Amino acid sequence: MKTKPISPFTQPDPTIPIREGAPPLMRPTKAEIATFPTEAQRLLTSNWQAQQEMLTTQNYNLNWLEGRHILLAGATGPGLGGALATAVMGLRKAASVTVVARDLSRSLGYETGKAMQAQAEAEGWGDRFNWLNSGMELTGKPLQKIVTTLKAVQADRVVYINTVAAALSGLLPNMPPVFFKDADEQELFQWALTPLSEKEIQITKYVMGEMAVRFPQALRDSGIEVEATVFADWRGSLDNISRDPSQPEYGRQGAYSTSLYLPKLTLQQVARDAYGTDNLVLDVFLPMMRTRALSFIPGGILMAGITETLMQKDGVPHVGIPELALGMLDYTGQALTEGYDNPFPRLDSHDSHLDLWLFEVMARLNNNEDSDFYYKRWV
Repeated sequence: MKTKPISPFTQPDPTIPIREGAPPLMRPTKAEIATFPTEAQRLLTSNWQAQQEMLTTQNYNLNWLEGRHILLAGATGPGLGGALATAVMGLRKAASVTVVARDLSRSLGYETGKAMQAQAEAEGWGDRFNWLNSGMELTGKPLQKIVTTLKAVQADRVVYINTVAAALSGLLPNMPPVFFKDADEQELFQWALTPLSEKEIQITKYVMGEMAVRFPQALRDSGIEVEATVFADWRGSLDNISRDPSQPEYGRQGAYSTSLYLPKLTLQQVARDAYGTDNLVLDVFLPMMRTRALSFIPGGILMAGITETLMQKDGVPHVGIPELALGMLDYTGQALTEGYDNPFPRLDSHDSHLDLWLFEVMARLNNNEDSDFYYKRWV
């Protein structure tokens, strides 16, 4: 009788401590909160400085922004969305910019939104820039607030870019365990992913998936056309074999093998359905980025650190978040004005060939200082 292969990620390493669940949401300290306004301003300034240089030295054509209304969902903080906002605001070509977020008042994201609003006021944007911290919904007051804001600036057509990050890491019902390595300042350890409730599964599917893709129709029903819909994706969501418990690759993407892929399947299906129609949808694949969201994914920071090490070993140049934002905007413009019709643009091709190497390193990481795979040698 043929024995089913067993993934190394279903078995705990007996030499490494186990922690259950996923990284907890940590409340900022008073000292950290005090730094957020300065950090927010620094972030906007550094993003735009980097982007200005790239716009003069590289072939990014963002002239398509002229006269267009841009709606950015999830565009505060130090991630891709914030870098999209700094680029669009810095160029000053757009007819209007609306940034939608839902940040706690004591957070870097919230302070970034305040800094964007202050910048817009200083630069004379008037009502052409709006930061809405009431979030996205398909009905009710949050939707009405977005619609009212857009109509106030005569935004009868918008380009909608969604980079919202809101999903939960864990196991789906009846799936085998997954143990995934991570590290903090003290040690290498392994997460034992725990089962998600049905409510948690629905939240994971809904916010980044179902709501994100249904939102353009909610705008259309309110009298606002959507010229283009653009989403952010990651190639871990394409690793179907890592979700098959009968395969040795099961679990190799950590939480992306167990739950985080769920909303991405929705994005990909909508992009496929729209291909060849008048409905322009792009699902853009990004590399691992050191964003706030990454710290909530079991092993996310460790994987990113190892990937950076492998890039150095392989001579692959790093592509930062400000440049990735320019690339995303460039692809959007090509699709709108030049007939570019790939629904799945890749901004991760520079490091995607390192994945198989990454999986082998992750499987072998240990706490033995004499080992070639002692974790501190790789991060």
